[in-house]
Amino acid sequence: MKYSKILSMKEKVFDFEKDGTHYKVFVTYKHQRNIYFRYKEDGFHVSATYYARDKIIIMGLEKYADKLLEQYNKTIKNYSLEEGYVYLLGVKTPLNNINVKNERELQDYLKNFAFDVITKEVRNYESIMGIDIPYKVTIKDTKRQYGSNSKKTHTLSFQKSLIHYSLPIIDTVVVHELAHEFERNHQKGFYDIVYTYSPSYKTLQRKLKRGIHK
Repeated sequence: MKYSKILSMKEKVFDFEKDGTHYKVFVTYKHQRNIYFRYKEDGFHVSATYYARDKIIIMGLEKYADKLLEQYNKTIKNYSLEEGYVYLLGVKTPLNNINVKNERELQDYLKNFAFDVITKEVRNYESIMGIDIPYKVTIKDTKRQYGSNSKKTHTLSFQKSLIHYSLPIIDTVVVHELAHEFERNHQKGFYDIVYTYSPSYKTLQRKLKRGIHK
């Protein structure tokens, strides 16, 4: 825990790291018996008794952070035409920046952008992993799988919504599908390959499944 600012005897702010991401923690001390934890857009908010030690607050964050983040991220949309934003590569981006006017134009943009970005990542990892024959890449609207590898057609298919997430998160799916070039089943040998090329695979996949964009 690294303190960034002590606001008063009743408030303070410190830095909290979870799965490689740093969050601000805002602590407010009150006359109460319990400690309450919440997560908002700017960080974790803790309402604590005056006698709560830092160690106890940290233990509570370690215990509840995943659940609080999951609950919060379930409320975040990948995009909103009404509010005028879209998440691209993990960054909340104004729709004005990409010049789209309606749902159809947005979906066309996302599919084309996803194709360009993911194809580039596939080519990069094909080179790194020693895959000589390039795969065909397709982008689909499916919500069932983030990606798939067809040995019959030598085609990799990716979920379009991946483009809302940061590049390191996207790369976990790329590496996963390319690893099937060497191991078709999800056994130990398969994951040995995955972790060789994506050491943070587990952490980044957790973010993807919980809707954490970056």
